[in-house]
Amino acid sequence: MQWFREWEGFVKGKDSDPPGPIDNAKIAVTKCGNAVLRQGADSGQISEGTWNFLQSIYGGGPEIVLRPPVPPVEPDILQTEEKIELETHGL
Repeated sequence: MQWFREWEGFVKGKDSDPPGPIDNAKIAVTKCGNAVLRQGADSGQISEGTWNFLQSIYGGGPEIVLRPPVPPVEPDILQTEEKIELETHGL
């Protein structure tokens, strides 16, 4: 959270210099080619939108994804599940 604290100090006017690029190297380890959070790392979780915003301004990384994105469910599948649920409630 070192970079975040530097950024926070900058936006609150405590520091006049903006932070450099985001540096997640100290909190990340690489497993199977992906950056994952190091166990016990001093970190905080932000939304994908916040990450994209900060990264577009300051650069740096690596991006650490804590959860893989959930694919959207197609409406036809939802309707089928609702039908099955309604049919079983009638029994």
